[in-house]
Amino acid sequence: MNTLFYCNSAACHFDKTPAASIIFFEFFIFVGVLLSLYFLSKIEKRILLKFLTVAVGIFIFESFTHPLWVNAHLGSWAYMYRDVSWVLTIGWTALVLVPVSVIDKFYGRLEEWKRFIMYLFSITFLGVLGETAVVNLGIRSYAPETIELISGRYISLLNIPWDALYYTPVFMALVVGFYKYWELVINKDLVAPVKKVKWLKTLLITALGVLLFEIMIEPMVINAGLPSWSYIYRDVSFLMTGGWILIIWLAVILVNKVFIQFNLVEKFLGYIAVATIITMPIESWLIVSGIRQYGPSATGNFSGYHIPLTNVPVEIAFAIPFYLALIIAFVSYWVFQFNRKKQIS
Repeated sequence: MNTLFYCNSAACHFDKTPAASIIFFEFFIFVGVLLSLYFLSKIEKRILLKFLTVAVGIFIFESFTHPLWVNAHLGSWAYMYRDVSWVLTIGWTALVLVPVSVIDKFYGRLEEWKRFIMYLFSITFLGVLGETAVVNLGIRSYAPETIELISGRYISLLNIPWDALYYTPVFMALVVGFYKYWELVINKDLVAPVKKVKWLKTLLITALGVLLFEIMIEPMVINAGLPSWSYIYRDVSFLMTGGWILIIWLAVILVNKVFIQFNLVEKFLGYIAVATIITMPIESWLIVSGIRQYGPSATGNFSGYHIPLTNVPVEIAFAIPFYLALIIAFVSYWVFQFNRKKQIS
């Protein structure tokens, strides 16, 4: 019998008992986070709010990609949802926020895109070290679909998949973009309305964000029954990916054009609302038609409940705005940067 929290996936049935080495690792994270907050408070204002913002971005990402892996042995008290652990979340948060804040402090006059590259290089280096730690301590393991994709390709010295060198910077690019968008709100920066949208640049940055992310989460979902010539990597089809790009691009363009006087918070909610309203019936049709097929690790996480009048599982219904929140914040931040650069020049 289903309950609201029914789940038969590995993300719900795993050993939570921590070994002594893992307890020490968690203690290390707590101390590191406290020291990071103390250090950041010396160079940043409103640091607790900024820390929370990054943590929200990481939690959003982890909450709908968790079928790709399992985080075990952290202690029953360490989990927020399924195998998503708040301990790892705050650790990742410190790992992201310290490099970003330091780079902004000492290289604040560099162009944004140059600093963004610096963010990704430094955070990816730290992130790979973090992934190495959680894998070798026995905390992190991978779902069968992920293992199939990895196909034994591991970095021998670190014992982590080579794919970590891809998904870590993609993950971090979205989280940093999410943070930088909301940092504008936190710092109360004056953001001029986007009067003339740079359509092509907005489309290109949207395409980049969506494509990289779609390739990363590809093990979770199969896009079947599409023309063979449309597949660009495994079952990633430019027809499906192009649809996501078009929806997000239109949502950003429409809200910026029609609701030009909205503030950043109102615009963000508008982006999500417009894109979700368009996406939900399309997702329902894709599921019914058999084009969109979720893998065992994802379906094992489903409670069995669906959104009324649709065939969309409630978990996917929540995942859609979560996915959109990261991508749209990333895109919207760069739209603002394009507009500001034009104003300055």
